[in-house]
This record gives sequence, structure tokens and C-alpha cells, in this order.
Amino acid sequence: MRTTCPNCGAPLEFRYDDSFVRICGHCNFAVQRTDRGVESLGKVADLAPIESPLRLFAEGHFGTTSFLLVGMAQVKHAAGGIWQEWYAKLDGGQWGWLAEAQGRYYLTFEVPWLAAPNAVTVGDKLEVPTPSGPKTMTVGEATEATYASAKGELPFRLVPNETFRYADLSDGQGGFATIDFGDDVEPPKLYVGSHVELAELRLSGGEVGPPPSDNEITAKALACPVCSAPIELRVPGETQRVVCGHCNTLLDTGSEALAILGQLASRASPMIPLGTKGTFSEGELTVIGYVQRSALVEGDWYPFEEYLLYRAGLGYRWLVRSDGHWSYVQPIATGAVETTVKGARYDGVEFLRFQNADLRVDEVLGEFYWKVQQGEQVSSEDCIAPPAMVSRESNATEENWSLSTFMTAKEVIAAFAPVDLAMMDGDGIAPNQPDAWKTAASVMSIAYFVLLVLGLVFAMAAKDETVLSTAVSLGGGPGAGIGAPAASGGSDTPENEVTTAPADSIWFSEPLQIAGGRNLELAFAANSLANDWVFISADLVETSTGGVVSGEASIEHYSGVDDGESWAEGNYTSSTVFGPQPAGTYILRLEAQHGSAGLMPINVTLQQGVFRGKWLGWALLILGIPLLVVGLTSYFHEKKRWENSTAGKAPFTPVAILVVAIVGVFIGIGAILKALMNSNSSSDD
Repeated sequence: MRTTCPNCGAPLEFRYDDSFVRICGHCNFAVQRTDRGVESLGKVADLAPIESPLRLFAEGHFGTTSFLLVGMAQVKHAAGGIWQEWYAKLDGGQWGWLAEAQGRYYLTFEVPWLAAPNAVTVGDKLEVPTPSGPKTMTVGEATEATYASAKGELPFRLVPNETFRYADLSDGQGGFATIDFGDDVEPPKLYVGSHVELAELRLSGGEVGPPPSDNEITAKALACPVCSAPIELRVPGETQRVVCGHCNTLLDTGSEALAILGQLASRASPMIPLGTKGTFSEGELTVIGYVQRSALVEGDWYPFEEYLLYRAGLGYRWLVRSDGHWSYVQPIATGAVETTVKGARYDGVEFLRFQNADLRVDEVLGEFYWKVQQGEQVSSEDCIAPPAMVSRESNATEENWSLSTFMTAKEVIAAFAPVDLAMMDGDGIAPNQPDAWKTAASVMSIAYFVLLVLGLVFAMAAKDETVLSTAVSLGGGPGAGIGAPAASGGSDTPENEVTTAPADSIWFSEPLQIAGGRNLELAFAANSLANDWVFISADLVETSTGGVVSGEASIEHYSGVDDGESWAEGNYTSSTVFGPQPAGTYILRLEAQHGSAGLMPINVTLQQGVFRGKWLGWALLILGIPLLVVGLTSYFHEKKRWENSTAGKAPFTPVAILVVAIVGVFIGIGAILKALMNSNSSSDD
């Protein structure tokens, strides 16, 4: 349809039968076509100079379908920000809406929804119809906006400066939806789609040449209306507030002339100068703004600093400094974070609730994409999984989630190099500061527990098979054994002369069958020992080869009464352990000597398959000492961290979990033993 502008008479062309409004390129009037012709809806403002890679009449592709960008509108947020909506005409005739805001792009299509609500609240979860079926989405924003400017051909009735209500929703997986409540005359409209990357759309052509590189920030110079000092806007199309660095006046950039909002009570002094470029995980960004805010914790306001970073094509990021600790902050799509009883879950990671607080703006400097005000407040919630932290900031109309990643002072200095920044690591432990000892404590705790369990398993699996159990009587008083001095020290006997042992001091067993590969324990009990000692030498002789393995044991026991008090020391038993021997037939040879004359009754027991708990004890001790040091270090790190928490409590450290596990093991063993004893008692009855 070809016609003329009703305001200026310039020729106009409506290229599509289902478009409603055409913006006159000569007078900027919005012209609507009707059954009776065309009419003017009013003049739109000049376009704000927002740098964008999108161009009118650029061609693109969505899947296998191509499209043409035929119109664009600039929409002003109630909080002052501006975003752009591009209108795409697809080959099949369908219209698409390509929204561009803060470096992110969302492509949506109108979807019928007869049950669309007339109002929603931030945080509501709704079942939203989509072409692939219903999806649960979370309301991240519910507010108003105004059509400020436009160009090209539009698929709806755009009235300049008309305000409408809307809500943005997200499923946290890239899915996105907008409910346009309009002006309360027509039913709400639903637009459903997803977040897209520009590379996916394969855009080409358009009215002007190629856009500047992503790293370029086009500045705009203005003069402060108070002191006439030059003010440089690094993001002129999106900046809503700027603070004069000379007279500390807060200015509104919503119009061509800077509007004075008032002089700030205090002057900000950022550690990192505005305009400084830094390189982070997402590439190079420029510091364009600084805010000092405070968190209300238990009745007191605690200050912290935020640096606003920007890069065209990426959007906005934050660098936060609290108690000298730094974090790099990225936005998270609404719906990507799931709230839980203990905190939140994001990207499969559990975050523990750490702090709830009100946040207040105290000082500002530089430029901002929203209408920042000194003293403005929002509520916040922080949940941690060091080195990460997810945070929610919300008010009545908007809820924003962000992901903070801990950075050391050294990493921040390196990011801004070669700019010389004098900074040190912060005080205390930051909420998302990683525990360098936690991994080591976890690994050592697991190793310790595995060692303990294996030791208990081997101990319980040990057969303790008795090869020999007998009572022998061995004689020989002092000096009556091999290698012992003579019993009588007469003058005819040299002092170091060795005598032959009496026959009754040596004993040989019958041939014994020993299974190979098992420990052997030889135990002695001299229960009739009284104020005496006995020393036993043992040889285990393999009959076929003559191989010998030797051991020895010493028993002593003394008792008496002193000043009416009885006393006793020593014991009646002793043992020696042989390592695993080759399977075969063996003979046990015993030789004894003791401190009195006559024969000494001794009970002798030889067992095979005996568990050597001493070595398990040594292993647990050797591993336990460094585990204790590392575990305590990790424990005190976490304790110091959670001293600053107002909404959660410290989780179990690896060592605490280990202690609980060990106690649980022994309680379980005790319960089993008690059950076995009760079972035996019942069978005896």
C-alpha cells in the first residue's frame, strides 16, 4: 500500500498487509492505516544513540527460515533504562520480536493464551504454553514501560509515549516469555521464545555499514549544567544517570540536556579510576561507574564497593569489593536458580544460604544504566558454594539473580595491568572465598575412613585358627638357659662361662601343619607366676628344609603389700608374632628360664590367620596426625567464614563427617556384638 504522511505529505509505503504502523522518515510521525485510510498517532522522539549490531532491513536466519528486520522501537523502562525491539518478518509471513537489552538478545513469537493472567507478581511461577508444550517459567520483572521512539514498519499499533504493563518470564534454560498487558482494554498477549546469540541469526546487510567491534565504546562529551566541567558518557544511548566528577552533582541523561537531580552528600573515591580497562574471564571490559553501598546486618550498616563494567556486545558486569575481598559478578537468567530449604540450586550446584540483608546506595560516581538514587534500597539474599555465590536482589517490580566468582587481590591487579593498583588481600574470610585445605581434608578423611573400615573388615575376617594349644612345664632357674650365666657363681666357674641348659628347660612339639600366607601368633600364659619372671625363646622349624624362624617372649608379675596397701605389677601373658610362612610341616621348639627353681607351668597357644592390629594402629596414627592438622585448619577456616552469616549455619567439615562416621561404625559394631551375645545367651537357656 502506497500513501502519503498525513502530517507532512511525504510518500509512505506499507509493504506488508498485516502491518499497522509506519514511521514517517521525514517528520517522525507514527502513521496508522485503517479501513478509511491513514491517520497520525503522534510524533515519536528521535532515536537514542544506542550502539547496536542490528540494522533496519538486515537479513537473518532462524533455523531454516529467513527473515527481514523491517521495524524497530525503543522502549523506555519505568526505572529509566532503554531497550530496543526489532520486528522481523519471516518468509512464511509470521512476525517475530527480537529484543535487545544490555548486550542480550531474545527472539519471541506471539502465542495464543486464553488463560493469560491480568496481573502477576515478581517470583510467581506460571505454566506458559509454548509450541513444544507447557513450560514452567518464573516472573523476573513486572512493571511498566513507554514507547519512546521507533522507525520502519511495525506489526502493532504504537502510540508515541504510550505506557503499557508487561512481565518478563524465564525458565532458566534459555526459554523466555513476555506478557504484554497493554492498556487494560485488550486482553493480554503472550510472546514466547528464547535467548539467542547473534551468530545463530547469521545477520547480513542493512541500512548502514558494519557495526564497530565489540570492544569499542563510543563516548559522548557533554557539559555539566552546574560547573560546566566536561562529562564524558561512554555508553550514551543507555546511560540514565551520571555523576559529575568535579562538582559531585547527580544528573539525569534522559533528555538532550542534562537535568540536575541534586548534589550528592558525599564524594566517592574509587580505588580503580573510571575508564580503566581490565581483562576478565569474558574478555576486556571498561570501568564506567562506581557505587558504594551498605548492607544492613543486625542493625548496623556495613559498606562495600561495586564497580560497573561494560563492553559493547557483552553488556554490563560488576566487580565487587567487600572487606577487601573481590568478586567478579555476572547476571543469571530468572528461573535458572531454584530456591531450596537450605539455600539455592544453580547449574547443578547446591548453594547454602548465608545472608539476608537490605542494601542501600551511599555514594555514586560515573554513569549507570538505571536511575540510581542516593539512599535507594533493595532486599538481598546470598547463597554460597565457594568460590561461587549466587545473589538475589529484589524490589516490588523486579528480581535479579547474579553469580559472583571470588578473585584474589593478585588476580584483580593482573586484570588491570599495567595500571598500578595498590591493594592487598582482604580481612577475615569472604563468604565465597575458597578453602584451600578443604580438598586435602576431604581426601585424607576418605582415606582414613577407608583404612579404618578395611582394618575392621580384615580384623573380623581373620580366622584365628588354632594350630596348637597345650600346657607345658619348663624348668631352669636363673642362668639355666642357653646364653645365660651359670646358676652358681663358684670360684671355679669363669664369670662369662655358658652352661648347657637342663633337659627340662627345652620342649619340642609334635609336627604341626601350617597353612601358608598367614600371620602366626605364639601366645604364652604363666598363670601361676608369683613374684617371678620367665623368659621363653621359640623356634619354628620347617622339617623339610630346616628353615628356622625365631621369636621370644618375656613374662613377669610381682605383688605385695606396703603400708597396708596391696600392689601388683606386670602380667601373666605374653606373645610373639611370626610373619606369613610357606605352607608345610613345622616343629615348635621352646626353651625357657625363670627366676626360681623348679618347673614353671606355661600354657602355649599357636594360632594362624591372626590380624595384627598394631600395624593398623600405627597406620591410623601416621595418617591421623596430618589429617588432624589439615582438618583443624579447614574447620577454623569455615568457622571464621560462618561467623559473619546471618541466615545459615556452617556445614559439617570433612573431619567432622569422619568423626561421625567413625562413631557410627563403632556403634554399629557394638550393636552387632551385643546382638550376638544376646543370641548366645538365649541359645544357652
